[in-house]
Amino acid sequence: MQHEIELKLAIAEEHMVRWRRASLFRRYAKGRSTNKHLLSTYFDTPELDLKAQGIALRVRKIGRRRIQTLKVPGNKATGFQHLIEYEQEITQDEPDLSLIDSKPLQKLFAKTELHDRLTAVFTTDIKRRITVLEHGESEIEMALDEGSIRTGNKVLPLSEAEFELISGRPEDILNLALEIHGALPFSVERRSKAKRGYSLFTDEVSIPVRASSMKLDAKSNTREVFSQIAWNCINQMRDNEQPVLQSADPEGVHQLRVGIRRLRSLFVLYRSLLSPETQGTIVEELAWAQKQLGPARDWDVFVEETLAKVRDQMPEEKSLSHLAKVAAKMRATTSGDARTFVRSERYALLLLRLFKGLESDAFLANEDKAVRKALKQPIPDFAVSVLTQHDRRVRKLAARLEQLEVEDIHRLRLRVKKMRYAAEFFRNLFTVKKAKRRNKALASLQEALGAVNDAVVCEELLKQMTSAAPRNTNLRVASGVLQGWYQALSAQSIKSLAMLWEDYEATPCFWEK
Repeated sequence: MQHEIELKLAIAEEHMVRWRRASLFRRYAKGRSTNKHLLSTYFDTPELDLKAQGIALRVRKIGRRRIQTLKVPGNKATGFQHLIEYEQEITQDEPDLSLIDSKPLQKLFAKTELHDRLTAVFTTDIKRRITVLEHGESEIEMALDEGSIRTGNKVLPLSEAEFELISGRPEDILNLALEIHGALPFSVERRSKAKRGYSLFTDEVSIPVRASSMKLDAKSNTREVFSQIAWNCINQMRDNEQPVLQSADPEGVHQLRVGIRRLRSLFVLYRSLLSPETQGTIVEELAWAQKQLGPARDWDVFVEETLAKVRDQMPEEKSLSHLAKVAAKMRATTSGDARTFVRSERYALLLLRLFKGLESDAFLANEDKAVRKALKQPIPDFAVSVLTQHDRRVRKLAARLEQLEVEDIHRLRLRVKKMRYAAEFFRNLFTVKKAKRRNKALASLQEALGAVNDAVVCEELLKQMTSAAPRNTNLRVASGVLQGWYQALSAQSIKSLAMLWEDYEATPCFWEK
């Protein structure tokens, strides 16, 4: 058994020649590169029992040798592919699970009678170039892989680089990747070959994913919880990369953007404890990332929600059909922008910086004595402090709710949203029932405030469409219909704010003792 710590970078097929010829690696190379031809067959039961457990089992042919490998997910939150690997040399083409020295796994295999039901699921055919690199304090194996994954008559091309830690510090892999960034093109790949093989086998299309639930330990300190929440947000971001790339479902863009916004909110909560460099780079880059997905999300909401509702209410208004066609074209452009964002070098750089900052604990102001002391405090104390602060900021604006202008309503919406994220981060530290009631009231407030903001966004999108065709009568008529509809909805939402605020104030303040 051994732990595999690996960073995988996706490389466009046309760029692999640049990678193979790059002089960048020569200064770190330890000996000459070697080439291997790897033929691997992945096995599972017809019901895919191993896949359900996140386990991958393969037999790899390397010349006359046969290597059996079983990989089990590690439980540490990290930007790497962290796997527990069981590897043995065998003499046949089929796996022999009796060789795996793990009582929990042997119990799983026996319980499901798994060994007798194994069958080949998919294969990989890889030409690999291996170079051992010495970087920082570590020895790293770089593997440049070109080939394909195949199941039945379906084939998926594969082109990537793998950086596996042989010895030393995982952080050195990230330092190397950051050095490569800008010199060679890549994106950060999250999916293992096994994951892609299973997706090919089952014709699985990635679906949008909401944030996974968190259970904070009240005995944890403020430093530990920062890392836990940050990885939860990053995982939400990464879980929705493939839905953005593969699917037309607008929820993928939405959930990717929510993940970025949640992470940005976390950095705001910890603002006083962050290092100056973090505040000047990571926070700004998160703001950039959120902004990049804004237009795509705006058009998704306009087409899927706003325009769809109006057309349902006014089916005889023919101008709306014309507007829908123009809006669909505008939306398609921004959907392409979202896919470009996920594949962009700047997004890859943001991910690498996030991984390194969390791996090395560099985001927090560790040189400051007062900050170090604050980071040691129990997380409930910190949570009470930031929740009280955010609640106070919301109340400051809501106190003059009836006099608020549109810009102030927008500011209040952002404050309510940040308050809601903070409450969701920390709610299980307190009485969960009370926290749910307060969060539900916050969500209702946010929805009403969002309707006012949607009216402003709708007007801007209508301007973009009508300015492109100023003489188009259908567009002008439809634009007037949409503006009237949203003005009425906005006015209704503004009227409801006073009652929703009363509901919020009536809910228990769950973080107070």
